[in-house]
Amino acid sequence: MTRLTVRVAIIVAGLVVPATVAQGQRRVRGGRAVMVDRPAVGPRIGYDFDIEHVFIGGQLNLPVGRRWGLVPSAEFYPGETGSPFRLNADLKYHPPTVYGLFYFGAGFAYLHATGASDAGVNLFAGWEGRRARPFKPFLEAKFVFADRTSFNVLAGLNFPL
Repeated sequence: MTRLTVRVAIIVAGLVVPATVAQGQRRVRGGRAVMVDRPAVGPRIGYDFDIEHVFIGGQLNLPVGRRWGLVPSAEFYPGETGSPFRLNADLKYHPPTVYGLFYFGAGFAYLHATGASDAGVNLFAGWEGRRARPFKPFLEAKFVFADRTSFNVLAGLNFPL
């Protein structure tokens, strides 16, 4: 029985290894191949003009279509009293431009600090680097509408999984 288990494990591992090496998926649309983004993860850093403080965090990019992506993220404000943080669940759209560098979107924001929590919405627009590199830098401007409105500028890197 153990020999059969070992053989099945070797076969499954042999099938999984080539699948993880693939550079991405291609779909044919209108007679031409179209690249579909892979999920990505990365760090972000930004500045919140409302509380005049730097924040750090990270995000996960999950493509849900050719031009659409779900972007959950978290931002922490180190050194600020009350240990504030913000959790975001955003939907990003890349309009049909030549290189697909620009994007915009909206989403849900949950802000928390000691003794207070608030929910709101995000509106954002940004630029994301070319897809040919092993990472994609981005630069984004974001409005957060909650108990108080804040404007944020942030930058970061996305690394494909």
